[in-house]
Amino acid sequence: GNLTEVGQGLRADQLDLGVVPLGASGEPEGLSFTAILPERNVVCCRIGHPLQRSKRLTTGDLGLYPWVAPLPGSPLLADLFAIRSSLGSVDLDIRYSGGSLLSVINYMTETDALAVLPFSVWFAERKRNGIAVLPVDIPQPQRHLGILRLMGPPSNPAAASFAEFVVQSFETMQQLILRHENAVVWRR
Repeated sequence: GNLTEVGQGLRADQLDLGVVPLGASGEPEGLSFTAILPERNVVCCRIGHPLQRSKRLTTGDLGLYPWVAPLPGSPLLADLFAIRSSLGSVDLDIRYSGGSLLSVINYMTETDALAVLPFSVWFAERKRNGIAVLPVDIPQPQRHLGILRLMGPPSNPAAASFAEFVVQSFETMQQLILRHENAVVWRR
């Protein structure tokens, strides 16, 4: 979720917890953050994209295709700009902007557009949505995905149990992601 919105929901007693990305800026005042997964972004495309057939894929090839931009305010938007900067003076051709994850995936599966997504998102959806990861090394964010809660002991036992379940599930996912990540040759 969005850090600001989740923080407001927690303070207003509308939420018990939220899963959010958090960077070096630290925990918002009065809230507690439990990191569950280091952020790792990847460039995704549709299965069968021309770049998948490239034997010598480089990050420079990324500027040749259109992109999907994340929602305004998303940390992924800054990550997209970091990718653009790593390509030099290339202006990225943004063909689609914002929308839900499902709408982004649907757009990508029908076009040659590229998108920056968290590796964990692609990994969780890899068997059902028709998108692939391009094995290119891109700038990585300095943040973690984690559980955000109000400071102090949990007031809702069900939420506390759910948070423990999420932490355990992400520990398992992280091991699978690392195994996959180590099996891929990431190109510059």
